[in-house]
Amino acid sequence: MKNKVRFFSLTAACVVSLLSNGCRNSSKTNGQAVQSVNVRIEVVTPQPLIDNLEVAGIVKAYEDVNMSPEEGGVVKEWKVVKGQKVAKGDLVVVLKDDMLKAGWNAAEAQYKIANLNLDMQRKVYEEKGISELQFKNLQYARDAAKANADLMKARWEHTQLRSPIDGVVDNTIPNVGDFAPPGMPIARIVNTSIVKIQSDVPELYSGSIHPATKATVSFDALPGDTLKGEVSFVGATVSSSNRSLPVEIILPNPSRTIKPEMVAKVRLQREAKASAIMVSDNVVQLVDRDRVIAYVENNGKAEERRLRLGGHQGIMVEVLDGLKPGDHLIVSGYQKVVDNSPVVVTQ
Repeated sequence: MKNKVRFFSLTAACVVSLLSNGCRNSSKTNGQAVQSVNVRIEVVTPQPLIDNLEVAGIVKAYEDVNMSPEEGGVVKEWKVVKGQKVAKGDLVVVLKDDMLKAGWNAAEAQYKIANLNLDMQRKVYEEKGISELQFKNLQYARDAAKANADLMKARWEHTQLRSPIDGVVDNTIPNVGDFAPPGMPIARIVNTSIVKIQSDVPELYSGSIHPATKATVSFDALPGDTLKGEVSFVGATVSSSNRSLPVEIILPNPSRTIKPEMVAKVRLQREAKASAIMVSDNVVQLVDRDRVIAYVENNGKAEERRLRLGGHQGIMVEVLDGLKPGDHLIVSGYQKVVDNSPVVVTQ
């Protein structure tokens, strides 16, 4: 009988011990045990924020001109070759000008005759040798001859096509002897000592991009080349086709290594702060369309915090409201907790 009592006593002690050990990491809610969740925390600490918006861009020449004759004509002589540098005003191509040059010479001679007649009759008029009407007719004839000479000179100059910009001859189209129709491009001059990067900013961020916004530009085709500049132009309207706003960034390109139509990676600095609450995107949970939360550990329990978010920096997101410095943010195990869940902080 004593052995039976001792056996039951030992069994009861074992059961009490097992129940005691199993409930060390548990708490009771409405009479039922709730298992504590092991979590890892990080102390919220302010840090610098640079909120960048990354978009793609296309390189364009700062100046790109297609030269075309105002009057058609046969190409007489090219004064440059493709790839040659030219300055503004340099002669690029000459069209056949024999008839126009002769017309200008004839008109110039008529002007000189009319001017000479006027000078010869001026003294006669002053001595009352001719009437005022006759003298005025001589003046008007001189003016008409000069206008005709200027017109013929302008038509002749249209056969002398000069570069309107400093740049490089990128293309010449017709050969010597070919007819160049009026208004059709016959030469292309590009200035790539300066380039502009054209990008599209999504409509959502259009309010945060403005002229003078800082930009960083890099190219897959030029590894290691990262250039800094500023936004020089922001479109006034959003495109209806892709719901984006056009922007341009001007960059110096003295070595001309950046070529038009290259693809660029553009980072636009929307905002910079010396101190901001930053957390990993991973710990932020969207539990409703407009409800974003995270959990902090407070006195051994998980506490839900509703967040208002700001800018991004890589995988980090700014918290404008909902967290403060010193909070114990739960960064591991947060998937298993709800508000007021018991938690155990582990390393």
